[in-house]
Amino acid sequence: MRRNRIILLVLWILSVLSISFYGGSVSYGFFMVMTLIPVVSLLYLLCVIVQFKIYQKMDMRNLIAGTTSTFYFTLQNEGLMAFAGIRVLFYSTFSTIAGLDDQTEYELLPHTGVRRQTRMVCKYRGEYDVGIKTIVAQDFLRLFTISYKNREPLRVVVKPGIVTLSELKSAKISINALQDKMRGNVPDVSIRPYVPNDDKRLIHWRASAATQTLMVREQSDERRQGIAVILNCRRMSERNEIYLPVENKMLETAIALTLYFCSHGVPAGVYYRTKQCMETDVDRKSQFDPFYEQISAVTFTQNNEDSLQYEEILHCPGLYLKHAAFLIVPEWNTATQEFARTLSMNGLAVTVYVVGAPESGTVISTEPVIPRCQVCRIAGDADLKEVL
Repeated sequence: MRRNRIILLVLWILSVLSISFYGGSVSYGFFMVMTLIPVVSLLYLLCVIVQFKIYQKMDMRNLIAGTTSTFYFTLQNEGLMAFAGIRVLFYSTFSTIAGLDDQTEYELLPHTGVRRQTRMVCKYRGEYDVGIKTIVAQDFLRLFTISYKNREPLRVVVKPGIVTLSELKSAKISINALQDKMRGNVPDVSIRPYVPNDDKRLIHWRASAATQTLMVREQSDERRQGIAVILNCRRMSERNEIYLPVENKMLETAIALTLYFCSHGVPAGVYYRTKQCMETDVDRKSQFDPFYEQISAVTFTQNNEDSLQYEEILHCPGLYLKHAAFLIVPEWNTATQEFARTLSMNGLAVTVYVVGAPESGTVISTEPVIPRCQVCRIAGDADLKEVL
């Protein structure tokens, strides 16, 4: 393109010199041709923009992150002149398209089109644009290039992927131990924060004085059942290329843990706070599908402070009847540390997954700072089957 522009400029300068030194109809004609070529090229590109159409679709409406779906697109010339040098650029941050190259140029005769079928994989859960992002058009002489954004992008809503775990390597807790505890009738002896309707005679005054919070003894007939999966719903950034991978991996982790435990007959309680605190029990595998639809629609927000989330979750009475808690967070901070400490004080074994952190799979024990608590880091692009 640069070479063609230089050639045109040199010819235009020669035409000016020819007029200046020789004159005549031939010189003026040559000058007019050299002057009109760029004008005609620009008008041609304007016609391309007006008369070039794009049609694209996918064969699935409900997409799941990491799964392959069929993608179709058609490039259509609805004008009266041929189009040459048409390229299409695709959205590539959140999706991948197989078998298509951004450098491929298409030539379209009048009232003809090109149809392509390929495969697309959406990487993350969320709502975003996929498919054709930009159209690049060149004139026949390759003097000018015009790039413009596709006016009708393909908007998709993607659900998080479902990862089936064969074992849970990252946590110091076994399915057999949980099942044995569930079959037994001997409760763990512990205390927990006071919640409305608790019997005031059960208040543990010494622990209340030490923590400056009313604490109560668990009643002798309270029996621990299953595990708790706690999801932190604070958004880490305003930029979707930063928060989408992290939120997707957090949801996939919560889904994988819930499916793993309920598949082994261990009830799972899932806790999170968006506009209000939510507590969902998944006791059997048959309850997983409704839970999956619910968790897929969870909204992360930047103003969802960690301390506020944890405070409301701590008031869920069912939380204190669990054997263990799995906390999924975007960062390990003071609020998360104090929350984990409170859970540990109430007899729960705590595993914290810090999603988006480097050194995926690294397990950091916090004992004796927080008894029965460990922290595992999960990168945004980590394979959960390897990390969990």
